[in-house]
Amino acid sequence: MAPKTVFITGANRGIGLGIVRELLKDTGIETIIAGARNLEAAKELQFLSRSDARLHLISVDVSDDKSLENAVKQVDSIVGDRGINLLINNAGIIEKYQTTSTPNRSAVLRCIDVNAVSSLLTSQVYLSPLISVQDFQHFLPLLQKAATHTQGEELSASRAAIVNIGSDCSSQKLNVTGFCNETLLAYKMSKVAMLSFARSLVADFKTLNIPVLVTTIHPGWVLTDMGGPDAEITIEESASKIVNSLGQLNQSHAGGLFDRQLSALPF
Repeated sequence: MAPKTVFITGANRGIGLGIVRELLKDTGIETIIAGARNLEAAKELQFLSRSDARLHLISVDVSDDKSLENAVKQVDSIVGDRGINLLINNAGIIEKYQTTSTPNRSAVLRCIDVNAVSSLLTSQVYLSPLISVQDFQHFLPLLQKAATHTQGEELSASRAAIVNIGSDCSSQKLNVTGFCNETLLAYKMSKVAMLSFARSLVADFKTLNIPVLVTTIHPGWVLTDMGGPDAEITIEESASKIVNSLGQLNQSHAGGLFDRQLSALPF
């Protein structure tokens, strides 16, 4: 069963835009909210929103807390009591920083901030001794609201889920050969951090009885501005597999790292 409401960040181009296109093909989805840092420049996204009333566009910079707070208000006004069934943390950047580069602390921190810290804060729960909905930061209350419409212990994207668009670069087992290109040192670090917080949220959500699934999907090496001209697959190939996999997510995928067809990847 398809999620009724979806919010995706970084939807103005590349994989994010491709995922939006694929989501619009599913008539079971009632509302798709696409976030982009610069909506004026997102011409293709604007065209899609004019073509399908289910698609709503909001401006959001995931690395800016005030922008995230405003985005929550906008999304809440759109979905209302339905909440969000699916949050896709897709926004990301790449810094071409390698072992032999001139040391540049700001470049490394910028990559980690956007790819990992910002995705965490979009999803995060503040753990206070007395948990109430007011204690939760950003989009988690809307996910919880959606989860209440389904009884039992089921975890799925049709109930409530956070899907991080991660990378096989976060795998320590695969990384022993230095794969993923030597220019991706900062990027690798950021995706390791993303996988780490996803696994931690799974453990914390279980303790707090929060029925929200959290998982991480590697989209493949995709022909985008970030992936470069030598990449292996098109945006359409990646996005179609990811969206098809969303309907198959369940408890067994919580905290894991998977490829776009949900084959498990080593950590």
